Amino acid sequence: MKSRITKTVAIAAVMAGASGAAHATEGWYGRADVGYSLESTVDGNVDGEDFSGDLENDWMGALGLGYAFDNGFRTEGELAYRYNDWEGEIDGGDAAGYARSWSAMANLFYDFNRGASVEPYLGIGVGAARIGGGIDGIGSDQDTVLAYQALAGIAFGITEQLDLDVGYRYFVAPDVEFEAAGLPIDVDYEHQAVTVGLRYQFAAPAAAPVVTPPVVTPPVVTPPVVATPACPTSEFVVYFEWDRSNLNQAALETIDAAVNRARQCNVSGVVVVGHTDTSGSPTYNQGLSERRASVVRDALVARGIAAGSVTSQARGESDLARATRDGVREPLNRRTAVTISFR
Repeated sequence: MKSRITKTVAIAAVMAGASGAAHATEGWYGRADVGYSLESTVDGNVDGEDFSGDLENDWMGALGLGYAFDNGFRTEGELAYRYNDWEGEIDGGDAAGYARSWSAMANLFYDFNRGASVEPYLGIGVGAARIGGGIDGIGSDQDTVLAYQALAGIAFGITEQLDLDVGYRYFVAPDVEFEAAGLPIDVDYEHQAVTVGLRYQFAAPAAAPVVTPPVVTPPVVTPPVVATPACPTSEFVVYFEWDRSNLNQAALETIDAAVNRARQCNVSGVVVVGHTDTSGSPTYNQGLSERRASVVRDALVARGIAAGSVTSQARGESDLARATRDGVREPLNRRTAVTISFR
């Protein structure tokens, strides 16, 4: 058992070390997993004789309902079912049979790199397992015992509410006591599996605000002075969807309004500054803000603004329009600010 626990910790560490740009918002969620077992065993003794059995690889399933907190932790209740045939030995002689498990577990998870589109996690669980089993030619029985498990995996964000979970779990139900045909049986049940499933967050994130371009009042020129009118500095804000740097229709309308304003006066300079919210890591958010600034700059140049007059900056999550805790998806912070100054 110690060697299997060591292997579990090693696999969990590798999964937790993965990084990237995940997805688990605060609130209630549900999940459904299927898995395939590997290197699982049932060992102990039958009527005082040594017994060991290797579980044949087979499918398992699990359902969970939980709550994700804004600090990265998740708690959930889980129901799972496992079934495997086995082959082994009793006191040196060949034997075969089956093992079945129903379990109800309370799990605790921690999500790493919270708020990005690839999110590793680690978890532990404890609960009760109803273990049923039989030995061919002898009989069958079942017992309810305390069980525990270790879990690790990576969640891939499909949408803002739906994740694809790919994971590994190590499940143990020790000291299972049977009595078949009058023979006392005492075994430890150990089950390992690779799983894949879907996790759905019931609470949808707030929608991005729709920004109406400001109404522009043309400057008043007093005769008989003939000169290019002085225009006040103008500011525009382009908003983005979560974890995106592409321009939607509202963003394009805002950029068009900025270009129309620039055409009315002599532009001396344009400053484009990209921003993000606090979901995701600071390093990832810095790169995302650079992409948002770049796409707005390119759109301005494509519409006739001189490239030499446009300066772009990226501030990541360091300059929030609305202050939030780390890991919060705030639509007002997913933006690129455009400031146009005139001669």
